[in-house]
Amino acid sequence: MFPSGRWKGFWEAAGWGRRWMDELTLRFAGGRIEGEGWDCVGRFTFGGTYTDAGELSLMKQYIGQHAIRYEGRVDGEGAVIGRWTGAPGWSGPFALMPAIDDVSQLPIATVSAGSD
Repeated sequence: MFPSGRWKGFWEAAGWGRRWMDELTLRFAGGRIEGEGWDCVGRFTFGGTYTDAGELSLMKQYIGQHAIRYEGRVDGEGAVIGRWTGAPGWSGPFALMPAIDDVSQLPIATVSAGSD
């Protein structure tokens, strides 16, 4: 369900706006997730779990700093959307999606016009 490799993602917070994660890599196997990347706060690792129903629970650990919880689910188009929660009073939406370099990687069905 979730492809291992390069991903794109962002989080949003009041006063900060939308903040993209860079060099984001996620690995999925046997219900577990591991990964790493960086954003405007610093370098981080991801660790957590996923289900066959498309639910995802992650802990984002900034190196030498605080941790943030991410809870989300697949939106039906391959992206994971949900909310992150940090220190009391800090939370907001997030989205994660596989990085696609080539449209041939997209699951697009061929549609042909019928003859009348």
